[in-house]
Amino acid sequence: MSNVYRIAQDGLLYHSQPDAAKSTPEDVLRLASMLTSGATDLSRPVPEYLRPIFAAVRSDGRFPVSEELRLSIGCLCLDKKLIFPREKPSGKAESMLEHVPDGVDAPDELTIEALLASAQYYLWRVPFDDYVSLYDQSRMTAALAVVLPDSKVHQIKNALQKDETDIALLIGGDISGVQDFIYTITNKGATSALRGRSFYLQLLTEAVARFVLRELGLPYTNLIYAGGGNFYILARAKDKDSLQKIRQKLGRILYKHHQGDLYVAVEGVLLRTRDFMRRPGRKHPLGEKWGELARALAVFKNRRFADLEESELRALFAPQGHGGNEDEQCQVCGREHPQTINVRNGSDDEGVRKCPACRSYEKLGEGLRKAQYIGWNLLAHPEDVEALKGEEFPAGYEESLKDLGFEVKVGEELKEVQGFSRIWALSDAAFEQAQGKAVGKVLVRRLLVNVAPIISEDEILQLQDKVDDLPALNSKDPIKPFGALAYQSQGISRLGVFRADVDNLGKLFAEGLGEDATLSRIASLSFAISLFFEGWVGEIARQRNEQRKKKHPERGDALYAIYSGGDDLFFVGSWDEVVEFAWKVNEDLGKYTGNHPGIHVSGGMVLVPEKYPLAKAAQDAAQAESAAKGLVWWDEQGEKHKKNVFSFLGQPLPWREFANACELKKRLLALDDSKRTAVIRKLLMNYALYAGAEKDRREKGKDKKPDGKPQTLYGPWNWRILYLLRRTFGKETLENEDSEEQRLIRDFHVLPSEEQHPNYAHMDWVGIAARWAELESRKGD
Repeated sequence: MSNVYRIAQDGLLYHSQPDAAKSTPEDVLRLASMLTSGATDLSRPVPEYLRPIFAAVRSDGRFPVSEELRLSIGCLCLDKKLIFPREKPSGKAESMLEHVPDGVDAPDELTIEALLASAQYYLWRVPFDDYVSLYDQSRMTAALAVVLPDSKVHQIKNALQKDETDIALLIGGDISGVQDFIYTITNKGATSALRGRSFYLQLLTEAVARFVLRELGLPYTNLIYAGGGNFYILARAKDKDSLQKIRQKLGRILYKHHQGDLYVAVEGVLLRTRDFMRRPGRKHPLGEKWGELARALAVFKNRRFADLEESELRALFAPQGHGGNEDEQCQVCGREHPQTINVRNGSDDEGVRKCPACRSYEKLGEGLRKAQYIGWNLLAHPEDVEALKGEEFPAGYEESLKDLGFEVKVGEELKEVQGFSRIWALSDAAFEQAQGKAVGKVLVRRLLVNVAPIISEDEILQLQDKVDDLPALNSKDPIKPFGALAYQSQGISRLGVFRADVDNLGKLFAEGLGEDATLSRIASLSFAISLFFEGWVGEIARQRNEQRKKKHPERGDALYAIYSGGDDLFFVGSWDEVVEFAWKVNEDLGKYTGNHPGIHVSGGMVLVPEKYPLAKAAQDAAQAESAAKGLVWWDEQGEKHKKNVFSFLGQPLPWREFANACELKKRLLALDDSKRTAVIRKLLMNYALYAGAEKDRREKGKDKKPDGKPQTLYGPWNWRILYLLRRTFGKETLENEDSEEQRLIRDFHVLPSEEQHPNYAHMDWVGIAARWAELESRKGD
């Protein structure tokens, strides 16, 4: 193993400090760098600043991101000036390079991780080429150098484009059952349990990926990505023979702790020399390999636990539990457990029966409320895993991670995790505070969306007798229950449940980079997407919570991050704030990608009462998201599109049309109280007429033009709205040409031959705006 760590260290230092490669042959590192960058000539000039990796992604055969955009140079942090591309970047590469430490004579596992963490923190914006940072290039060079077959280096080097030798293995891992694990719980104690379960899955993804690395004797540099229940590892070609045994061990551990609710599929595809090199005018082979790996993983996801022994499978399929012992049945997850106990929240609380696993997830969720650090320790790696007997009962998350060889602790202060060898700092401030104090530790600025709404004592007092499940007054910074989030909404008391993800992400990785889909560019694209969803999304939510508290102190926090990572997210909160948050995520993603038309999200949001079953709410939001992804729409230029849509109040709309609805909603709410209700009522009445006519027309197949494009439906509602608005506003108001009422009437006065933006004759988004304004105006339920 010591030689593996030496190669990894030299690979990390190779580009930033070319003379550091002392004990590893120069040819190995040079070859690894050539393969990861897909270039046979490494002597090209280095640009002053990086272009955003999204500028290398094609859309309809074009590169649609402005050539003027660049990324500023600085340390890894959630600073908008660093994260978002600009035309006039700032910072100098030299100031970052001097912070990267030199190698040591006898590197070990901890040294490699410390060096990798430093490279990420200081070199993530230092350019290697136009699109790849020195950090991404160095870590991929190190990963490949570790797995290259030494005996064939010169043979490979002399035949880069033609060599048929298998030189590496791309391993993928996919944890299935995630949705049911997180959401199929009751609302009893759900606020803490949800966050705990979600975060546990993030820990589990990391732990399983590290488990595979340790099984194969590979350093942490070889983990390409881990997040969102997925991970990717670069391994040796010969490691493919070890995957069946790894699947069996992981299957036993996960079944022991989750009784089949969670399963991890692990598979790999072999890579040859030619798979790393560009092919002018053709798709890069690595993109195709990524697609091949996805298909291979799907096979194992459909054959859960197939690698277990036959005797184990017989035991697992035997009847489990007592089948009706209410005293042992957990009221949160519904599973029977002999150690289920009644947990009381206060002296007057009847209590809730909870099993050890659910209690541990709630404890983890509570610990995350104000967590600033997470400590990791590597325990002795399990050489053998005991065969399953069908008598296993889930324990807590700590035991699950220990069986994978890890110990984890969440802390608000650094001193709480000082005994751990690896420390994640969860905020920029926490990282700065730990620098210089976490001596001898691996200190990582870990991106994590950790936003949980805290309820104050003043809020608890205000909500007494209005909301159920309020925490006790002496609780320390308790998470705000769903009932309080619903009650504190503007207008109608409802929870907003929002789910979204990036459209066509698999296709983006497989085809978006075209002939330039090198290993280092794929790594850069992966890091860029995770930076937004695991970092910036949390910053959006945090800022909105702070703004709400300043504007409405009596309402407090309104957004609760159940999950955000990989390329998707799930948020719950006061409905009026959740919908604004959804729009902000879409808006910022556009700016983050340089307004790339091919990179966007689709999402769905539903409004539910506070006691609505959580699993059903998650399912409803998923269905709304699916409706968004299924919508076909046309832009002003007559181009056909699919996805890039938001479904709200049961109506999927392209984000661009939802922006119009958002603006009209604000205009309606700005009307005088004496006029607003009447105007909203009239718009809704006429929208109902339009919706009925549109449904009838669609069922008859008459909603399309001869060329297949949608036909705008004009009807009596268009001029009836104008008539009713004029009557409502009155003569005196209309005499003022600059009044909001007069402008609103002018905007609704549209004829089929007129060009107008926004076109108020498109009643779909007008109806949403009116319903949205009506819900915000309504009091209570």
